[in-house]
Amino acid sequence: MAILDQSLVDELRDVMGGDFSMLVDSFERDGRQRLEALRSAVDDGDAENLRAISHSFKGSSSNVGAVAVAETCKVMESAARDGDLGQAGDLLSTLEEQFVTALDALRD
Repeated sequence: MAILDQSLVDELRDVMGGDFSMLVDSFERDGRQRLEALRSAVDDGDAENLRAISHSFKGSSSNVGAVAVAETCKVMESAARDGDLGQAGDLLSTLEEQFVTALDALRD
């Protein structure tokens, strides 16, 4: 799976120009907060909070073209909606790795 939707990222860079780096910085701040909240939800076994945060993170990731992050959020959201938290820890680890990789790619 691709980390980024490169055509969307290129379009955002063209439209935003120098402001693109501010978008990436905002995505990083927001993403780190969401990852921390997801970790708390996983640790607490809070399926509803996990679902809500995953849904929101999926949207923000899609908006910046971080498709791998968005896809993992979608899987996590679906599992949480079904009350299946068995894979939540593994999904969160994958999500954390994908987030770092996406940030690196967005900054290239």
